[in-house]
Amino acid sequence: MSKHTSPYEAYAKHMLEMMYGERYGTLLLRDKPDLQTADGESGIEVMSVNGEAFERLVTEIAMCKPYQAPSDRVLDLCAKCGIEYHSWQTYVIKPLPAAGFIEPFRIKLKKLNAGYAFLGHYDLFLYSDRHTLEDYELEPLLETLCDENKAPISYHYVYIDADGKLVCFDLARCTFEVQSTSGIREKLLTGSAGFSLI
Repeated sequence: MSKHTSPYEAYAKHMLEMMYGERYGTLLLRDKPDLQTADGESGIEVMSVNGEAFERLVTEIAMCKPYQAPSDRVLDLCAKCGIEYHSWQTYVIKPLPAAGFIEPFRIKLKKLNAGYAFLGHYDLFLYSDRHTLEDYELEPLLETLCDENKAPISYHYVYIDADGKLVCFDLARCTFEVQSTSGIREKLLTGSAGFSLI
């Protein structure tokens, strides 16, 4: 893995190869977009929607010693992320609604139209440990993504990996399907599927 490749790009590559292998085959780690099919027909941009402060917090917590009192830096990052810390309990992360995927979608759509490799079509993979994907949120999210997907170059599929599921939004047909990631994500993250983020 290149030093410029994010763990999320490697994770998305393996997740899509496992769950949508018939669509992509073997994906290659590239840039603009992050993942590309070997035939150059499809490209997938990958983005973590956790937020920079949350990612820094995860890193800070990972570097702490077990049972160590949180530093002021950790407490400050918790406050920025809406995470409560009490000395008598662990960190409590308040989930964010699925509507939080709209702004990252807009950002990536704008970047897509600012100059990417020329491919047949483009897809987007969004990842979050913080957002919900409740059943009642999916139809409104699909409608908003379809409405926002108005640009000279637009996305065909948008994959959202959150809340124990992978939702594939087909923006060309305005449909979606939901697949459980239970067990799959854990295998990929721990390396028991022959892959590791570390």
